[in-house]
Amino acid sequence: MKFAYHAVSIPGNGHIRTERPCQDACGVWCDHRPCLIVCDGRGSASHSHYGARAAVEAFRSQCAIMEDLLAAILDGEKWNDNRWNRFCDLIIRTVCQKKIELAEKFKLPEREFDFTIAFAVWGKERCGFFQVGDGAITVRENGECYCVFEPDKGEFDNQTTFLRYGDESKKEYHSRMIASSDIDGIAITSDGPEYLMFQLPSMIPGPIFNKMFDDLKSEVLRRQDILDYLTGSRWSRDPRGNDDRSLAILTIGENDETDNI
Repeated sequence: MKFAYHAVSIPGNGHIRTERPCQDACGVWCDHRPCLIVCDGRGSASHSHYGARAAVEAFRSQCAIMEDLLAAILDGEKWNDNRWNRFCDLIIRTVCQKKIELAEKFKLPEREFDFTIAFAVWGKERCGFFQVGDGAITVRENGECYCVFEPDKGEFDNQTTFLRYGDESKKEYHSRMIASSDIDGIAITSDGPEYLMFQLPSMIPGPIFNKMFDDLKSEVLRRQDILDYLTGSRWSRDPRGNDDRSLAILTIGENDETDNI
C-alpha cells in the first residue's frame, strides 16, 4: 500500500510578535509503517518547545524499535485492545523520561517542558490512536470525516490536560483502535487551528479536511500549500490566531511514487 503525507508546524501571530519560539512539534513517517504525531507545548511553560520536539523524536524512534510489537498489534487477524494500550504505556514512559532528562539538563521543574500529545499508527488490519490534551485526530472513514476522541478541554479557554508520568498506570488518556479497511486518511491538528478547521463546539471537521485528503491523495497538495493555508490572512483577523498551528496529514496515495507501508 502506498501513502502520501506532510507535517507542518508554524508559530502563531502572538508568538511572532513576542519573538517566542513555536511550541508545537509534529511529524509523519513511513519508514517502517505510517505513523504521525502532534505535540503542543504548554504556553505558559518556558521550555515546552524542547519537550514537544523531544517527544516527537522519541515517538519516531520507539515506533521503529517496537515494529515487531506493532506488527503483532495492528497487522494480525486477532484484535487485542490491551496490547495497543501497553504500547501506549511504553510511549508515555518514554516521552516522560525525555521530560525528566530535559529538566535535569536545564535545572528546571519538569512542568516547564509540558506538552499535549496525539498520535496514530497505521496497520494492515487496524489503526491505533492515542491522545492526551486538546489536539484533535481526524479520520476519514467510508468518505466521512470525524474526530476519534473529544479533546481534553477545561472549564476555561486554554485549559487542558498535559502528559504526566503515571498517566499510564492511571489510564488517564484516550486510546482505541479502528479497522483500517475503510480508512483512507488521518490528520492530527493542535488546538491552534481548530476554530477555522472545525465546527465548534461540536468539533465536526470542516470541508477543508476532505479537500486536503483528496488533494493529497491525487498528489496536488504540496507541503507549501499547507504552509500557505496555515499562515494566510484568515488567521490574523481573529485573536485566536495568536496560537501556534500544526497539521500532520496522511492518506493512501494513488500511484507508485508515494511511500510504502
